[in-house]
Amino acid sequence: MLKSYFIDGDKGGVGKSLFTRAFVHYYMTLPKDKRPSLMVVDADLSNPDVCGKDGLAPGGLVLAADLFDLSREIGWIELANRIAKVMNSSQEIRLLVNLPAQIGPRAFDGALAIASEVLRDTNAIPVWLLNRSKDCVTALEFRHRALPHRYAVGAIVKNTYFGAAEKFWRWDSSALRKGIVREDGGGWIETALPELNDELTDAIGRRPFHEVYAQGLDGKPLPYGYKLALDAWFRAAAKQFARIEALAPSQGETDEDNEE
Repeated sequence: MLKSYFIDGDKGGVGKSLFTRAFVHYYMTLPKDKRPSLMVVDADLSNPDVCGKDGLAPGGLVLAADLFDLSREIGWIELANRIAKVMNSSQEIRLLVNLPAQIGPRAFDGALAIASEVLRDTNAIPVWLLNRSKDCVTALEFRHRALPHRYAVGAIVKNTYFGAAEKFWRWDSSALRKGIVREDGGGWIETALPELNDELTDAIGRRPFHEVYAQGLDGKPLPYGYKLALDAWFRAAAKQFARIEALAPSQGETDEDNEE
């Protein structure tokens, strides 16, 4: 089965790339009999921290690590062509798509109808990274209005780099939250991304986490303190990733059908 996660937030610097890279590592560390194959797409071409230079490359569980411009129709066509061979596979496959800032008005306003088609056919689950600004909430409201069936189920991720979970009061008090969050898994769930040490984040850069564990940094083993900090961070993050992985994608009508 193919299931996809579109990691979004529409703002720069909310943690989409870090979340995507950590999500990849989560799957790589699952028990061998539970690990899906991975296809990873970085659509943030201006700052490709996931699949750019020194980033994730194909090999092992990673079937593909691609760069596509999803602000243009041709990018969605290329993505669809890339995944066509695995869409009906009996193998468990996860497609992780890291979206760039300001993608909403370019791809999710109805102008690129293929975007909704790809979300439907890949069993997509939107993952929304929050900072504490009002803009993050407003952008998700836009997505939900434009593509209600594709955004019926999803995951909110409070990036605690911007403060403790209770600091996200704009989201917590929003009408949108009241309308879509359901802890039974039938709607949106709320999760959190724990804060990773700044010095460690900078030292790792774009390197995939599994390579950092295996090869260390700059040809030297990962310092013990950094390893402990990274281990603790992943244990906390893995609990959140497991909840997101357990979500079942929306099986509603197409948005076009709804409009008719």
